[in-house]
Amino acid sequence: YFHSKYKSSLSRSYQENGTSAAIHYGTGAISGFFTQDHVKVGDLIVKNQIFIEATREPSIVFLVGKFDGILGLGFQEISVGNVVPVWYDMVNQGLVQEPIFSFWFNRNAEEDEGGEIVFGGVDPNHYKGNHTYVPVTRKGYWQFDMGDVLIGRHSTGICSGSCAAIADSGTSLIAGPTATVTEINHAIGATGVVSQECKVVVEQYGQTMLTMLLAEAQPKKICSQIGLC
Repeated sequence: YFHSKYKSSLSRSYQENGTSAAIHYGTGAISGFFTQDHVKVGDLIVKNQIFIEATREPSIVFLVGKFDGILGLGFQEISVGNVVPVWYDMVNQGLVQEPIFSFWFNRNAEEDEGGEIVFGGVDPNHYKGNHTYVPVTRKGYWQFDMGDVLIGRHSTGICSGSCAAIADSGTSLIAGPTATVTEINHAIGATGVVSQECKVVVEQYGQTMLTMLLAEAQPKKICSQIGLC
């Protein structure tokens, strides 16, 4: 997969900024510098948008990922350098009909179309009934209060004292406090990714690790010996 790259030298609307910037994600990180230019999203042209030109991507995630960049949709409160997010500029420049953006994720992994994002509304082809809106409790991520976790329409009581949750389109897994996720996994008969990996490591290398620990070997040597680092 060959990535498309932005080249400021080919843009007539480019404006130099040059301020250094870096972002650490849950998986991977990038660093580079800020640039200002017009940004086209679908049929919309967002003028004078500030964004990061990534010059260093040490993680293999971005190298092999079938995407060319990351479009942040969180609040400005957590924006690196307090830069105005592209979604804010879409609204401020009157480019969208409503201050709403929406996602549809295709549950059929065999189809070519993986999903859809709509800026300025929702696509009626992908839902029935009415949406339920809840207030954002803390600006940063799209955070809201969650009163319960239902499994098979039955209450688990996991969030009986109220839980804080976020709707995060950039996370491919359901993540949460270990105790809570363990309860959910137990209720649906699933195994957590990390706990499963831990079990595999213990089954394969447990005796070797124990022997080396008893011999007071350094952690780095143990890790190297079993081929995990």
